[in-house]
Parts: sequence; structure tokens; C-alpha cells
Amino acid sequence: MDPWHTVGMTEKEEWAWQHFEELKGTLTELSPCWWKRDFKSYIDKFIAEHLYKRDIITAILGEDEEEEENDHIHLHGI
Repeated sequence: MDPWHTVGMTEKEEWAWQHFEELKGTLTELSPCWWKRDFKSYIDKFIAEHLYKRDIITAILGEDEEEEENDHIHLHGI
């Protein structure tokens, strides 16, 4: 088990899985021919947002002399 994994991270992961499962269902009904392309674009956007957050936190951690455990946990959650 991952010692940095928290209950909040588990909840966020479950929300993301549920969100994308529902999105997949909706897209397959609305656009049977193009749902894969649209679904991929939503996933790419989701990943890009999280990578941006990671870059911001990493930059902040690099500037601070004192690194807090909460920042590392948040970074690990992303």
C-alpha cells in the first residue's frame, strides 16, 4: 500500500472514474461515430490540467527552503 495515499485521493480517483464512465456513456449515445475522438480530447484536457498543477506545485516547492509534508502529499495526489 502506498503510504502517501490518503482517503481524499481515493475519493478523487473514484470521482474521476465515475465522471469519465458517465461521459463515455453520454458520448456514445450522442455521437456514435466520433465518441472516441471526443472522449480522448476530454481525457487529454484532464491530464493537461493535472500536469499544470504539478508544475506549479513543483515550482513552489523548489522556491521554498522549508518543504511541507502537505505539499508533497498534494503533489503525490496529482
